[in-house]
Amino acid sequence: MLARVSTSQGPWKPGLVGLALALASAGWGPPLAEPPDERRAAPAQAPPDHDAFADPPPRDPDDTPFMAAPHNQLGHWSLGRERPLTRGFQDDHRITLSAVPTYAAIHMAFIGRGAGPLRGGGGALELDVRLLPWLYLRAFGSHTLHPVFEATAFDNDTNAVTLLANGGLVQVTNTGASIVYALDIGRFVPRVDVGGGLMFVRSPPAAQAGQWGAQCSPGDVCDLGLACSLEQRCRPAPFAELHAGIGLDLLLGQRWALGVAVRYYALLQALADLPIYIHGSLRLSARF
Repeated sequence: MLARVSTSQGPWKPGLVGLALALASAGWGPPLAEPPDERRAAPAQAPPDHDAFADPPPRDPDDTPFMAAPHNQLGHWSLGRERPLTRGFQDDHRITLSAVPTYAAIHMAFIGRGAGPLRGGGGALELDVRLLPWLYLRAFGSHTLHPVFEATAFDNDTNAVTLLANGGLVQVTNTGASIVYALDIGRFVPRVDVGGGLMFVRSPPAAQAGQWGAQCSPGDVCDLGLACSLEQRCRPAPFAELHAGIGLDLLLGQRWALGVAVRYYALLQALADLPIYIHGSLRLSARF
């Protein structure tokens, strides 16, 4: 007789299976909702009575002001500088007044003194009037002093000393006009001037014929700056001169300029004797 096999597994088996199914279904549920992001929150609504046109317009980045000149920005870059680099033709200066301390040398023979040169110094005043941006008319006057020593000659046969010329000062006064051409227009201004005028030369009193106040030498010859009068005396007389020079000016801002110049002179009646007179000068100029 066959025995009965029991298929019952106890009351706890179904409960364990149900718990596993519940846990599995809970793990596969929908995700929880994220909290709201404050940065994405909707903007606050203006009250109904607010006028939107009363608010200032939004700022344009292009409205930012430029940096101060001259850091590669627009504007007059020399404004406010201690020494602005201004170009000569951009101003309204039409008159230039210059004080000119001068070195001078006379390259002309004086009776009893030999060929020279007679070196000295003095000063001048120059007035320039601008005609064009690069062309000026100049009027000037100068005076220089040239100290000279007494000149004598010794005779070996008689042991006699003969006075040839007195010591003192040879004085040269010059006045005239020039046309001045500016080779360039900028902070450094090279200039060329050409003109003419009158030269007055005064020498020490006479020690022999042909000198100041003495009788004329044979052939009506007198010293430089003297002419033989009807009384056959050497009297002072002006001589026409021609001159040409070159200079360089440095503009120091809106008003002042500093420069150097050299000028050569020749007598109109003796153009072959070139030069008879040389100027080397400094120039301190004020522009108006």
